Amino acid sequence: MDDEKKYILTTVKENVSLTIFDAATRESRAIVPVGESGIAKPHEIAVTSDECLAFVSLYGDRDYGNNTPDNRLGVVNLETMTFDGHVDLGLYRGPHAMMTDPMGKIWVTVEHNCCVVIVDPFSREIEHTIWLEVPCHFLAAAPDGSTVWFSAKEYPVIVEVDISSRRIVSRIPVPVGAQAIRVAPDGGILYVGDFHRPLLHLVDLATREIVQTVGLTGVPGWPFNSHDGTKVIVTTYDEAKELGYVELLNSSDMTDASVVEVPAEPFHALPEPDNRHLLVALASGEITRIDLKTATIVEGGFPAGGRMPEMLLYV
Repeated sequence: MDDEKKYILTTVKENVSLTIFDAATRESRAIVPVGESGIAKPHEIAVTSDECLAFVSLYGDRDYGNNTPDNRLGVVNLETMTFDGHVDLGLYRGPHAMMTDPMGKIWVTVEHNCCVVIVDPFSREIEHTIWLEVPCHFLAAAPDGSTVWFSAKEYPVIVEVDISSRRIVSRIPVPVGAQAIRVAPDGGILYVGDFHRPLLHLVDLATREIVQTVGLTGVPGWPFNSHDGTKVIVTTYDEAKELGYVELLNSSDMTDASVVEVPAEPFHALPEPDNRHLLVALASGEITRIDLKTATIVEGGFPAGGRMPEMLLYV
């Protein structure tokens, strides 16, 4: 285990908390309520550059769809493992995906307003707003921190923004709306999960065109990269059959894949530093562990402390 990564953070919707686990023992260190039951569910996380504070998006009362959006971020002090207040986004509602840019600013999609807001983590004020024109839900940043892409579930476009200038530089067409997106480690490919079909689209970021579409077993939720870049990991779900999967695709040959059936709908995945194992948050409230080489569920999973954990993050 990387000595610098002491904790695993996860958002848990059932108890509206950010839960902190010891990365080595997997024991719960703190359960910090950040939202309100039936009003504001926590979804995603961004951590300050010094890893002292975690900002948590409070999306609203639903997971998606007919959502009554909230307008706050919860803040957790990771040194004291205590709640440190809310950031009020005012008129900006439905915060969801988050990241920390190279300057230490927190970017947050606000779906209801079709914007991304940029928050100073120290003043906790909105510093800048970019109108994306579509209700973007997810984001993915380039490995070099130069660019960020935004996807909208029900609009067939990916919005590309230059992080330094904070300007839209391109709109990339996709067949239908997109689920979560991820940039390949070399920055050359954007993986785009199809909104309602079991497909993963590969966008060449030099030409901004889809160069390959890969069939999946379930409809994609989130794509991830293994630490060594040899695998693209996609959490997927077949809603009609109520079956969840973790699909392990060879990044050099996307048709070469292994599929692991998991006992509930999967959300975020977290590759472990050993480059051999993977943690996956399941809707049932379990964090399951998968061996990437054997494509099997193995020992080492642990309970999230409540149903519907979404994001997993090392700090």
